[in-house]
Amino acid sequence: MKSINVIPFLIALLLTACGPSKSELRAELSQIDAELMSLRIAARQHQSQMSQAEADAFIGSFAAGYGAVSGDYGLASEGAGAAYNASNQASASSYSLAQINERAGKLIKRRLVILEDLK
Repeated sequence: MKSINVIPFLIALLLTACGPSKSELRAELSQIDAELMSLRIAARQHQSQMSQAEADAFIGSFAAGYGAVSGDYGLASEGAGAAYNASNQASASSYSLAQINERAGKLIKRRLVILEDLK
């Protein structure tokens, strides 16, 4: 009588040991590809923000230097503020870009594993 109870348990154990089916792997692969596309778009946006922030920091620094040399301390103050804000924006974009690249790396590794399993 105990052997009858063991058979369903063994069947369930065997099914879970087999892992996901090929259709499940293809679905996961499709989700990974979609997320990678989204990450590429977000990465481009952050790269663009970094470039703009670097240009703003340069212009702000130039304005601050010119204002300080010419005696226009209002211009110097505004330029320094603009350079500071641009520097913060560049740092935030750089951090976000690093996080995006880290996530993309994990997804690419998982994608390679799935492709190997589908062979």
